[in-house]
Amino acid sequence: MEEKLAKQIQEAKNRLIQEPESQVFLELAELYYKAGLKDEALSLTISGLEKNQDYISARIFAARLFLEKNRTSEAKAELEKVIIVDPLNLTANTILETLYRYEGNNAAADKIKSNISQMTSKEEKKGNMETSTVAEIYVTQGLVDDAISIYERIALNNPLDVKINNRLKELRKKKEEQYQDFLKKRQNIIKTIQKLQEGLKEMQEALQNLEKDL
Repeated sequence: MEEKLAKQIQEAKNRLIQEPESQVFLELAELYYKAGLKDEALSLTISGLEKNQDYISARIFAARLFLEKNRTSEAKAELEKVIIVDPLNLTANTILETLYRYEGNNAAADKIKSNISQMTSKEEKKGNMETSTVAEIYVTQGLVDDAISIYERIALNNPLDVKINNRLKELRKKKEEQYQDFLKKRQNIIKTIQKLQEGLKEMQEALQNLEKDL
């Protein structure tokens, strides 16, 4: 485990000890996941949700962890709890549609698909492109920067909205993690290229020596 990641995990652990009822558990669970400790991440998320039952981001995270383990029924259960609290949650609805189709429940899948289409169409007809619904559509499309821009404008008009501010914080963190992952991957590619170049140089030198011997 990288030293920086280990330090972040320890810091999150300390904060969770100080605030056991808080939502810090999700940050720690995500760090566990990043470190490859997927079982620990899932266990912590489930236990944290017992004290924070309406924490939507944590439920979606739990659902994704269940899906990675092919525990589709448990993933579906978590997502169904999400849409009870937030019926317009695009991420939960989109994944649920896929799960329903996977299990052959096309009627339920079609209903969700229709709801998503109506929801999106309604927002577009209003001409209101500064909504959290549109921002979440951008998130599902991987356009995190666009989503952050919308949430920032919403936050300016609603500075005391805890839900909006928390989501904005999550997306900024996600953007930073994506950037760090990009830097790490780029560094790995650079190292690979350097090794290839070194190997090529050695081959060229070997060929030159062989030609001399001939």
